Amino acid sequence: MSGLAGAALLCSIAPMNETPALPIRPSLPAEAFAGPLALVGSGAPVIMVLGGAGTGKTTFLHALRKHGGGKQAFLAPTGVAALQLGGQTIHSFFGLPPRLMDPDQVRPRSPKRTLMKKLERLVIDEISMVRADVLDAVDRSLRIARGNPEPFGGVQVVLVGDFLQLPPVVPQAEREILGHLGYEGPFAFDARVLREVEPARLPFLTVYRQTDDAFVGHLAELRTGRYIADAIAAINAASHRDHRPGRIPVVLAPTNARVDAYNRRGMEALYDDGRLFEGKSEGEFDLANDRLPVPETLALKVGARVMTVRNHPERQWVNGSVGTITGLAPDRAYVRLDGAGIVEIERTSWERIRYDWDEATGKVAAKVVGTYTQLPLVPAWAVTVHKAQGLTLEDVRIDFDAGAFAAGQAYVALSRARSLEGLSLARPLRASDIRIDRRVAAFTAAFENGGTLMTAARGMDND
Repeated sequence: MSGLAGAALLCSIAPMNETPALPIRPSLPAEAFAGPLALVGSGAPVIMVLGGAGTGKTTFLHALRKHGGGKQAFLAPTGVAALQLGGQTIHSFFGLPPRLMDPDQVRPRSPKRTLMKKLERLVIDEISMVRADVLDAVDRSLRIARGNPEPFGGVQVVLVGDFLQLPPVVPQAEREILGHLGYEGPFAFDARVLREVEPARLPFLTVYRQTDDAFVGHLAELRTGRYIADAIAAINAASHRDHRPGRIPVVLAPTNARVDAYNRRGMEALYDDGRLFEGKSEGEFDLANDRLPVPETLALKVGARVMTVRNHPERQWVNGSVGTITGLAPDRAYVRLDGAGIVEIERTSWERIRYDWDEATGKVAAKVVGTYTQLPLVPAWAVTVHKAQGLTLEDVRIDFDAGAFAAGQAYVALSRARSLEGLSLARPLRASDIRIDRRVAAFTAAFENGGTLMTAARGMDND
């Protein structure tokens, strides 16, 4: 037995023991992915894998990487997301310019025509942050490179994410340009190519992060915009203004300025002289222009609250583990993890990869073209909601200050908490904190309930 059909069976009976490139929640049953892997293996031309926070999308990506064969590539919309994914950015892979594009004018600049012709599957993570014109540029690039007029040039495309979480960043002026180009909105589901092919659906509906059914229900209501007043009242009633005793929460706030203020105050309150840790780059890793997972100059002190931003190979910690520094050495830190013991954290390297075709093996090869080495720690008195996306936190405090400013932001923040007991609020939630894009909500409802996808969001005004 071979391929994804066999892998689906294997996934249902055997644990994944290899060290993952992506964070895995051990509590998530492997058999949950037998059906999804089988659908991908059936060859549907476009598949959407959509689900709310904590439903296992990241673990599915790991399963697909492990069992999906050697002719697939994993892409993400941003550099940091690509580093966490262990893949390449969309723009780098296709040689696309970092600006709005008229897909009709796209001329592929990527020299990897052999790779494009051999590619069988393209997986795009964080699809909610991919603009419609970018997805159409991907489609046109593949059609041209492969000489195939089918959508995406006949390459199977798997789109993974949650449109009800963080949206693409599109200033109003660029939204107007997208309108002139014939787009009804900026989201990937507005892409022209998806008018030609109806995506197969893989809705991930079971929440694994939280186990409290009431909390799961309230989060679902905030995510979809249904019964918002009831959900807000319930969360306000269950959450405390003061965090639970004996625990130090990570504060989640909407803006960098507010997060930086929390972390600065926390660091300045410590009497330790601290140490500076300098990051090092090699190859194609531009410290001046790349967004880095950890600052190039990292200032740490004994007593500082920190968060790990990588998985330990033996799972002594995972991306999002929080603790307090107990000691510092020239090339490492000692951290007492919350609810656990002291661990020694050394420098680690993030790899920038570039996909190419390996004629000898007949597979897509991920070539390392650059590395960035630094301690995998960031100050964690506070973290932005954006940077917390994908994390599971035991103790969370939400500080919306003047309010959330992007659709889905409040839901992302609240859904980081594993439980209501570990959640506190700097101020009560307000209805104005819950921003829902009605077009996205309509599309998601159609996706989850079997409606017609490409017409679901049309004619809806945005909130």
